[in-house]
Amino acid sequence: MQVSVDGTAIEVPGATSLAELLEGIGPLIDPSRLVTELVVDGRDADATAVPALAAWRLAGGERVTVGTEAPEDFARTRRAEIGGHLTRIADMLSAVAHGFTTGLTADANRVLAVAAQELGLVLELDQQVAQLAGDTPGCERIAETVGRIGTSLTDAERGKRWDEVARLLAEELVPVLRAP
Repeated sequence: MQVSVDGTAIEVPGATSLAELLEGIGPLIDPSRLVTELVVDGRDADATAVPALAAWRLAGGERVTVGTEAPEDFARTRRAEIGGHLTRIADMLSAVAHGFTTGLTADANRVLAVAAQELGLVLELDQQVAQLAGDTPGCERIAETVGRIGTSLTDAERGKRWDEVARLLAEELVPVLRAP
């Protein structure tokens, strides 16, 4: 088995599962660092999903890459990625608003569900990164806007007032997602 930790090849005898492998190399990983990359033969694995790691059987010929980052580097990197996620979500919501105004409500609702889920994940990431870095979340204005328009948006959706949904998205949420 070929194992690399932060670019350094190491020898690991006889691990039968990915969980065993991580346990075995644990002493070689600086405890102040976070495991941020775990790849087995080109397939990503979640280092925090303990049951999945225990179920991931190893045959012995795998190539395993483990990458770590200092918490402050991890926070800085994730924070830098948030802007790209917000731009992509804003683009999706702009398309949703257009879909609602042009009668493509089924498609717009499907994309809205995906965009809402992704926005929720980005807001959660922002909260977690801020907590890790010991500072304030960068997406507070977005969270405040979601909180402010959320009930109106839900009511408009339930009432199938698609023009109102489109207006709330296009005039309220998308601009704050695109704000620097």
